[in-house]
Amino acid sequence: MVETQTQLHIEIIMLFKIFRDFLSTPVATRFKRSESGTVTVEAVLWVPVYLFFFVFIADVSLIFHGQAKATRIAYDGNRMASVGVFETATETKDAVLGRIQAFSPSASVNTVFGTDDITTTVTMPAADLAAIGLIPRIVNIDVSVSSVHMKDV
Repeated sequence: MVETQTQLHIEIIMLFKIFRDFLSTPVATRFKRSESGTVTVEAVLWVPVYLFFFVFIADVSLIFHGQAKATRIAYDGNRMASVGVFETATETKDAVLGRIQAFSPSASVNTVFGTDDITTTVTMPAADLAAIGLIPRIVNIDVSVSSVHMKDV
């Protein structure tokens, strides 16, 4: 144990000597006097801003993508009900909810059979659709889509 600590001390002292010798070389002197690294400082300051905008755009894009998928699923459910695949509003609602819950587990679906049309409304929390959820104002909203389809005779 003592030999290991002594060996470690020797290695650390050798590293400091190597580093001290490196600092006296012309390359190190030129590096210390160079101002070309000032761009790096500005880049380090701007990277978090760009990263924030990237995350914001990604979250908003995923929310809109989820809204488009929900619209298509509601339309498909209404179409299947209008041609007679689903007999009741409950069957249609359950089929749409089953497909929606694959990407939004907290979604709710409401289907109404009118005299001439079928209306399905899907409501999803944006938190289910966003990837990161960095901005609470966006994540705390509900995304709602509605589809109306005429019954086929």
